[in-house]
Amino acid sequence: MNFCPRCGTALALRAEGGRPRPVCPAPGCGFTYYGDASIGTGAVVMRGDDVLLIERRTSGRTWWQIPGGFVEVDEAIHAAVEREVLEETGVVARTLDVVGFRHAAGVPERPVANIYVVFRLAAEGGEPRPDGEESFAAEFVPSTQVAARPGISAMSLWAIETALAAPRSGGLNLEPPREGLHRPGHTIFRAPVPARTP
Repeated sequence: MNFCPRCGTALALRAEGGRPRPVCPAPGCGFTYYGDASIGTGAVVMRGDDVLLIERRTSGRTWWQIPGGFVEVDEAIHAAVEREVLEETGVVARTLDVVGFRHAAGVPERPVANIYVVFRLAAEGGEPRPDGEESFAAEFVPSTQVAARPGISAMSLWAIETALAAPRSGGLNLEPPREGLHRPGHTIFRAPVPARTP
């Protein structure tokens, strides 16, 4: 990045947060470029003991994985995972909790850092069908048969095993809006809080 996305001024290098970073020298702007990052979601969608899987394809590879995708910049993360499930499979699902995440630091061959958040969801309606663009098959698979599925993604298998091992609602839960805590655009998840005994 060479120019400030806020005011158009050429960026200059300055020590910020322990390393040199591109910053905007324009008075009153204050923009600092911290690098590129993205957030992805993975959906372990349960219908009874079955897990929703999709088949992905590229020119040289076919594999099975859980549905999911990127969070748009103006989208709440739990809405993003529900949208991705619906787009890729036609299944309406409701977020239950967050069961894990993976962080990938930027490296020279892939300079964008990424966080992939794994959600557990409950299927609420619709029958699986692929979208023909990102998914080429979609089906509920008995959870006991997922590991034996040829071409199952290691990351998806980890996500499914993690979701199945976690107690129901034992992951991070969506915090209801609370005055003073939530700001516009905020979505907050927290660990379950045990009920207090009198």
